[in-house]
Amino acid sequence: MKIVFTLLASGVLLFGFAVSAQAPAEKPLANFEGKPAFAEGIDTGYYVWRDGDKWSVRWTTTGKLRHFTGAVTAEGGELKSLKRIDVESERRVLYPGRAPRIAVGPRGRVYRRGGAPPVVATREQDKFEKDGDGRIVYNSRTDDDIDGFDFKTDAKVTALRFVLEIDGQFRPQLIETGKGNQKAGNVPFIVRLK
Repeated sequence: MKIVFTLLASGVLLFGFAVSAQAPAEKPLANFEGKPAFAEGIDTGYYVWRDGDKWSVRWTTTGKLRHFTGAVTAEGGELKSLKRIDVESERRVLYPGRAPRIAVGPRGRVYRRGGAPPVVATREQDKFEKDGDGRIVYNSRTDDDIDGFDFKTDAKVTALRFVLEIDGQFRPQLIETGKGNQKAGNVPFIVRLK
């Protein structure tokens, strides 16, 4: 009897895992054309888009330290020209007017107020690398900052698979794509290029 119960319980668990395992959803290429608007007031999010032959992946958070991890994998070809963004120039675009200012206190004392110091003091704290010719992996911690990378694909690539996590979890409601700010809906997702 104990063996039958164990087998039954194992079968239920395996069935549950099979149902919960979700195949990557396919997204139309048109959803990724053009840079999305980075909406203010969003605590955390990913932004993915394509301009010509260049793909861009960005993530941002406003205040709380978050751990962003993931991978982009090419099917049938190679990923080229991996370039990490310049955090300082991207911050100026998203958060204008956050430069420090000089203030004078009630007793005439001069001090510096405000500003947005860089979160990542050195580039070694975060990891952006190509894993072979067809895969990019990254691991980044971001707080009140924007980070990300750009890459290109060769002519042989037929599809791109995106696996994007925030704090170790899939959060498709926090992923926006293309100039229409389309929600991803599912993670991981695949974009067919051909």
